Amino acid sequence: MNHSRRCKEVTFVRSLQRTAAAAQGGLASRALIVSRREMLAGGIGAGALIALPDLSTPGARPAASAGSGSRYVLLYGTPESRPFPGGSVAAALSPVTNSRTLPAPKSVAAKLAAAPVSSPDQSSVALITVDKVPAGAKVTLTLVDSTSAVVEKQGSLTITGIPDGTNILPTPVFAPGTATIAVVLAITEPGDKRLVSKKNPHTGAPAPMHAVTWTSHHALAYFDSRSGGFAGPFHLGNAPALALTTAAANGSDLFLWTTEEPRPHHPGKGRPRPAPLPWVSAFPLGSGRARVSVPSPAPWPGGEPAVTLATADVARLVNGRTMQVSSALTGDVTQVTIGALNVIRAKPSAVTMQSRPDGTVFITKPGIGRAVIADPAEEFRVRAELRFPVPAVPLGAPASKAVLSPSGGTLYVLGGAKAGGLSAYDVATGALTASYSHGTTYSGLYQLPSGTLLAVSAANPRLAFFSPALSLLGTADTSLQISAVF
Repeated sequence: MNHSRRCKEVTFVRSLQRTAAAAQGGLASRALIVSRREMLAGGIGAGALIALPDLSTPGARPAASAGSGSRYVLLYGTPESRPFPGGSVAAALSPVTNSRTLPAPKSVAAKLAAAPVSSPDQSSVALITVDKVPAGAKVTLTLVDSTSAVVEKQGSLTITGIPDGTNILPTPVFAPGTATIAVVLAITEPGDKRLVSKKNPHTGAPAPMHAVTWTSHHALAYFDSRSGGFAGPFHLGNAPALALTTAAANGSDLFLWTTEEPRPHHPGKGRPRPAPLPWVSAFPLGSGRARVSVPSPAPWPGGEPAVTLATADVARLVNGRTMQVSSALTGDVTQVTIGALNVIRAKPSAVTMQSRPDGTVFITKPGIGRAVIADPAEEFRVRAELRFPVPAVPLGAPASKAVLSPSGGTLYVLGGAKAGGLSAYDVATGALTASYSHGTTYSGLYQLPSGTLLAVSAANPRLAFFSPALSLLGTADTSLQISAVF
């Protein structure tokens, strides 16, 4: 948790390699050689001589509008080198842009308190910072346009009456179809500071140590993306609670899963208490008073996928196989296990879920080599199931290991552990339609609005750009260990 709140500052140095493009059918013949002076003017810090290929694929039609051609790619993660005082997001021009000069990376925000969150339509990204001020802690939300990387709106609120050393973990939640962005604040305060005696592990002698008891509760705030104003914070008074939550919103309510902090059991004092169940509460947007609160089945919340369905109900995918649906009216929870995903293996997996325009949901579970399209209107009946070799890195950042094309006809996925690279499958038949492997194992995969595929690896060249047909367009170096791409 501390790591996610203290990401180092991002820097992105684009250096597209002509040799990689030359291996893919003559793209080098259209490359524009960039001088060292141009490269240094367009990058951050020193670097080697590079070539900038024209990455436009002849005859390619973008999957979505790229505006005037200045579409930006937003990168979030942890840098490998100093000096960078805190977490941030930086932007660089999309690789399909035709430009004579190497575009300069664009710093968007610094010292982020949590991972950015993209809007349901992918048009905006919400960034949050938390700063200590004399009155307490200032929480600032910055809304960035995904296409231009320009700040659209920014607003702040101050949380007062908290002791020094308080930790605040914010989570922004877009309410689809509205101008409201809810912000869930996990506020962890230090208390009961005392000296305790503990044995030195090396000498066995007792030594005094400072001990602190930490207590968490939650607060809600609401950001208006039209005015840039905040409402709140509304403290929920649910201490002691676990700091981690799960949240989603529809057009009228914020749904929030929280859990009471388990009480310690002392041997010899009766039976252990049962583990507390999570509760899911629905808060009308703009309010700190729950409309309904009902128990929710285990497990405890903490980062599992949750989406808003076409019915306005909210679905939470738990254990990588069971869908828990909270009613938009009553909050009552029903659940169904998706058989195709009900495979338990020792190797953990980064499970992702997203809503699709036709009302279905797309779920990937790379640890078992499966992706499904399920229909919530038919109790999550699986409309399409695809199987693929388990990738070498099914867990960890970036969480995106497979993507569905905008048309829904093609699944792009990281190649298997042995081959690496990327693979493409026909959704209708499940057949492998294309693959690319050159010995590189990637850890994440995204499809940009232009249709270009972006694969992320752990070592430089860290970024590799591919056409929808899986032809390598070029690569880029960056000092950033990437956690997400927007």
